[in-house]
Amino acid sequence: MRRLFALLAIVLVAAFAVSQPQKAQAWGKLGHLSVCDLAYRNLTPTTRAALGDLLQSKRGGITIPGRGKMPDQHYTSFNYACLEEDEIPRRNPDDHFINVARTVPAITDQACPGAGDCILSGIARDLALLKDPNKPRTDRTFALMELGHWIGDIHQPLHISYADDKGGNGIDATLTGRCGTSSYRPDNLHGVWDNCLLEAGLFERVRKRADYKKSWSRFTITYRAVDTLQANTTLAEEQSFVGTDPVLWAEESYKITRDPAVLYCVQVGAACQYSETAATKTNPKRVQPIDQAYLRSFDATAQERIRRAGFRLAHLLNLALDPAYAGPTRQASQHP
Repeated sequence: MRRLFALLAIVLVAAFAVSQPQKAQAWGKLGHLSVCDLAYRNLTPTTRAALGDLLQSKRGGITIPGRGKMPDQHYTSFNYACLEEDEIPRRNPDDHFINVARTVPAITDQACPGAGDCILSGIARDLALLKDPNKPRTDRTFALMELGHWIGDIHQPLHISYADDKGGNGIDATLTGRCGTSSYRPDNLHGVWDNCLLEAGLFERVRKRADYKKSWSRFTITYRAVDTLQANTTLAEEQSFVGTDPVLWAEESYKITRDPAVLYCVQVGAACQYSETAATKTNPKRVQPIDQAYLRSFDATAQERIRRAGFRLAHLLNLALDPAYAGPTRQASQHP
């Protein structure tokens, strides 16, 4: 009888876990891996050597002790290390977003809104740490991992948004159909942008390739997606968008966030409201239907944000770690 009750308890716990909403993470794991893999492919040899030294790649990698009851995390490569900041509890939770007032029409200021931190302060802090060879190795290694994450976050439009609905986490989404052929199901609008758009677009195109194999390891799909992003970006394109400022990257995202077609907020007078009748998040939450036409409409937008994030991250890392770096050069895998 005790065994029966123990078995029932395990089943109930598992069922409860499956029923819980998937926590939104900027771009999800596949998106962040893609950003940081694309960046790594565009690093100079000097920068790659510096990254390898910080991550101790030739000596078996680094282990980050788990916080609270979370397991330790071991990293040997930069793209996986970019996921560290989403481990719960987060090390710098305020640095994942820029939360502005609903009446703010554009992102123009280097300073974070209010008195707290945001993505912009996270980028500035960690870039300064990474650049300084006199800082402790541990501090510089965390700065490297966090910087990779922040550049991904600032390019996810709903991370430049409003605090009351947590960038669309407070807007339930009901999806018609699926996110491509993936098993991912978004439960809110933030999840649509974190994962579903990429699963239905960038990654689904990899699944439709003749050389695609279901036996691939889970993250191989990101490497093949990055192959395409790299090949389809000319040096002239890369040069046109890497030499800009993080404030401009945030404003690019914010313009998308406030686009009425994104269905995130509703312009009423000077404010972009939670809904036509509510200025801020309500309880119960607003429910937003999302159809396949929506996924097709923003497929290219999501892919472009990943592409720009990857090349811009490479540029920042090269500036920080290679004294001889003078700007992007064409890689053999890029179009002329």
